[in-house]
Amino acid sequence: MPDGYATGRATKQSIVESAATAFAQKGFYGASLRSIAREAGVDHSTLLHHFGNKTALLLAVIEWHDAQGMPTELPEELTAEYVVEGFAEQAARNAETPGLVQLLSVLTAEAGAEDHPARETLQKRHDLVAGVFAWMIMQQRAKLPIDDPLSPAERAAFLVGAWDGLQMYDALHPGVIDVPAQVRRMLREAFGLD
Repeated sequence: MPDGYATGRATKQSIVESAATAFAQKGFYGASLRSIAREAGVDHSTLLHHFGNKTALLLAVIEWHDAQGMPTELPEELTAEYVVEGFAEQAARNAETPGLVQLLSVLTAEAGAEDHPARETLQKRHDLVAGVFAWMIMQQRAKLPIDDPLSPAERAAFLVGAWDGLQMYDALHPGVIDVPAQVRRMLREAFGLD
């Protein structure tokens, strides 16, 4: 039985990686589920068995992409510098896959509709990042005199929104701004490191 689970996980991983490439190159609407299945070496029905629909597959790709940037081990003490560099590195990874970032931006905008199937997943994604930012802001404000009229939660929401906005701007105006550098700058300022 465990071999079947391992095979199923490997199949899902292969589908997600093929989908990431297809979505990045052809966009959400340009990439077909049949071609993704073919590239992954599985039948269309196998892809549908694992993911159900294209939106669910895209969400799995986004989750996989985000996981690539997650550290395998955390330091004993989580410092503001560590958090800044970790998220700046994630912004740099995002810059390497502009097609996926553009899809995420579109999906995030569409998920503004209350009945959108990706809404809850994307809200949780934002909440996770904002939660890390707010926690670090609180830690830093306990140590440093940081003058900020916004609460830690409000500043964290602002940072997440600004990062998303920077990525959308970069999609429309490639290379005009250095998104990873701006993410680093915004976080350093919010954490009182500058």
